[in-house]
Amino acid sequence: MAPDKPAEYPIRALMDSSGIPWRLPRSELATRYGVRPHPAYGWDVIEIETPHSFFPNLLWPLSVQAFPNFSTRMPATEFSSHIYVDADARTNLSVAEKRLTDLLGQGNSHNSSSNTLVRYWKFGAAKAELMVWPPDLQQWPMTNPAHEREPRLKTACHLAINSGYRIPCSAHELAMLQTFELISAIGVKESTRSHVRDSPAHQSELEFVREPHSEAMNLFGLLGRSADDATLIFFNSQLYLVPMTDVIGFRVARVRPAKGPGGSHLHVECRTSCEAATKSLLITSADGVEDLKRVAAKVSGATGRPFKLDDYQDDS
Repeated sequence: MAPDKPAEYPIRALMDSSGIPWRLPRSELATRYGVRPHPAYGWDVIEIETPHSFFPNLLWPLSVQAFPNFSTRMPATEFSSHIYVDADARTNLSVAEKRLTDLLGQGNSHNSSSNTLVRYWKFGAAKAELMVWPPDLQQWPMTNPAHEREPRLKTACHLAINSGYRIPCSAHELAMLQTFELISAIGVKESTRSHVRDSPAHQSELEFVREPHSEAMNLFGLLGRSADDATLIFFNSQLYLVPMTDVIGFRVARVRPAKGPGGSHLHVECRTSCEAATKSLLITSADGVEDLKRVAAKVSGATGRPFKLDDYQDDS
């Protein structure tokens, strides 16, 4: 595939042609469009001017959530709205599906569950998804407060578009990855390797995630640091580059079996420039409650950062 047409190209090209500024950082989106409470859900959003020609039956313009743990320096990656034609959920889904088929071609497949009907289009890490909750498929009454504010939501078709954006590795970062010094393997399932290119990063972690360049694939399942000790590097379902100056320490969550099987989870605690101030990034998980203590101690010793064992919690 040509370098200027990555796997995500169809969805990104659709957003470009519709004037949806998916490349702009959130700070610029907020300056351009403002931040306001969503009319139905109440949480803060940035509403993007959306042309009628893109989707004629939107209840609202496409919007992105404006939460304090999203870096304002990063682009928004998840855009959403609702399509409403009439009170029948299947009609709304059918109209929306036809429109996206016209724009993107035939969808990948259906992905419905016991109480939803879903259609989606996936290109690399980018995805467009449609979902409805037909009343006849609901086993229990829906008590969503948003439905009280906007009754059409009960049968409207939810539209979600993810650009799949991750920061590409710079030339400096690629050179730095070549100096990787191993601290520990982190026990990632090998089956995850084939999906890393097609797995979008969570919006709250974008500043620490990089596009999984082919030259970095040999680091999958490993945690280490750059030779100059400036960057913590680990590669699980995403490739993380965390400036060592932002690393506060490490934490192991220990969950005892109860209703669930229990296990343990190793996190790195980071400083950020976000309103949220700090973030916790998952490094790896293990089946046993005590399985990650030794790894945490090893990583702590190698980086000079402290580690903490959380109090036991029951897997309820």
